[in-house]
Amino acid sequence: MSGDVTKQYSRIATRDPVTGAAVRVSNDDTMVWSSASRWNGVVVELHRYDRLDTPIFCVPDHVVALHRPVAPWIDIEFDGSWQTHAVERGSATLVPAGMPRRLRQGPGEMLVVALTPLLVERSRRSHRCARLEAHHVVDDPQIARIATALEAEANAGYPSGALYGDSMALALVAHLLSRYACDDTVRKHAGGLAAHRLQRVLSYIDANLADDVRLDALARIAGLSQHRFAHNFKCAVGVSPHQFVIRRRIERAKPLLRETDATITSVTYALGFASPSRFTYLFRRETGVTPSRYRAAFR
Repeated sequence: MSGDVTKQYSRIATRDPVTGAAVRVSNDDTMVWSSASRWNGVVVELHRYDRLDTPIFCVPDHVVALHRPVAPWIDIEFDGSWQTHAVERGSATLVPAGMPRRLRQGPGEMLVVALTPLLVERSRRSHRCARLEAHHVVDDPQIARIATALEAEANAGYPSGALYGDSMALALVAHLLSRYACDDTVRKHAGGLAAHRLQRVLSYIDANLADDVRLDALARIAGLSQHRFAHNFKCAVGVSPHQFVIRRRIERAKPLLRETDATITSVTYALGFASPSRFTYLFRRETGVTPSRYRAAFR
């Protein structure tokens, strides 16, 4: 028997983000197993469902969900707007504690890892005030390895004892803080990125996606050194300037693939990618599918 449950209900709390009251986001029969209180600061659960259509909810813990979809798409409402993401087995979503969202998806599974704020806070001390930020449907083999190792330990009946799960949870937190966190001290710096300067930078990026967007040019527009600009930009938008440009190009490519017959090659060079192979690699990294598979889903 996997996990600790005898009744099919989740041990991960889901709350109404306004009232704080408990809110139901899935049926009891979606629950497969839960590690419950086996480990300190972390709960791992496997959920299997025919369909997801949740109300707005939040979780008091930091949550990492490893996707195992049958349906190739998931809709996530975040920060007031819906986003559709292509998902493949092994992609992951990170949602910081208390962040509201809604989910819609067809059949699939999620391996859900909930990390308590206390566990994360203890690790933050060695990461200079880093705070976790939301990331949706990312390809991260390290998350997949740690989450599936915890799953395997649960399925085997916890033969390695509590220390194994505790150690793996700390390894996951360290990885998340090193890759998916922003330093709060940047926001407080006197040379912070003002809203009007950020808007000028974003407008410049959108107008020059087909060109080689350079960090020094963006820093000049913002009136900052390159180093300070890179830090403050990531704090403002959640990702580095380089990653932001890639994502903007990918978002610009999607309607061209959905709504036109432009070739993959022409889309590649129209949006400033170095080659069709590079475009394909980045598109798949960001969305989980290749450009041709994305296009086929709308034809």
